[in-house]
Amino acid sequence: MSFRKRLARVTFLLGVISLVWLIFGILELAPLIFHIPGETNLRTHASATLLFFLSASWAFWNEK
Repeated sequence: MSFRKRLARVTFLLGVISLVWLIFGILELAPLIFHIPGETNLRTHASATLLFFLSASWAFWNEK
């Protein structure tokens, strides 16, 4: 299995997991904000989901 195909599968799986987490957060079943002491609150779920799906689409693109 090539590196691109393995990367595509891993990032697609991470994208699905982060999408489920985002939906659970919207339904208030999971936290949507990361609380890091001494830092501002981080809202990264939607951007992480898009980043994972973008990486997966790049890795699957033009595959032979």
